[in-house]
Amino acid sequence: MREDTSIQEKELIPIRLVQAVGALLLVTLLMVGYARLSDMPLIGTPKQAPVVSQTTLEFVKKENGSVSIYNNKGEEIINSRGGPYGFIVVVYNGFMSERKKKKIETNNPLKLVHYEDGRLTIIDEVSSWDMHLNSFGAMNASVFKKLIK
Repeated sequence: MREDTSIQEKELIPIRLVQAVGALLLVTLLMVGYARLSDMPLIGTPKQAPVVSQTTLEFVKKENGSVSIYNNKGEEIINSRGGPYGFIVVVYNGFMSERKKKKIETNNPLKLVHYEDGRLTIIDEVSSWDMHLNSFGAMNASVFKKLIK
């Protein structure tokens, strides 16, 4: 018995599609290479600005689900249950998620930094995580701006 070899199998992926994807990949690599070699400025990263003030904050999750923030003297200065402070829980979940990914078990304080250009950034030096608070709206940033004065 002989097999009929004259029947050609259809291509699953058209050769033109493979060529187009390859060309797109090559163009992308060339553009990225040019940008890196020509020292183009990074887009989407804030410019360096002098620090106006900074403070240390400790976040503690309570049994009732709220999050409290303590100053460096150990005094509770704000709780997420009181008033429009729900954003505090978002910040807490952000840095705790990063700590969980990196298997960091400590509850080290975070640093709240106010820059000359008006930016507010909260930094977790233990996990190298930071959050630019101004990106979440003026009302959410104002919660933390009150804590730095």
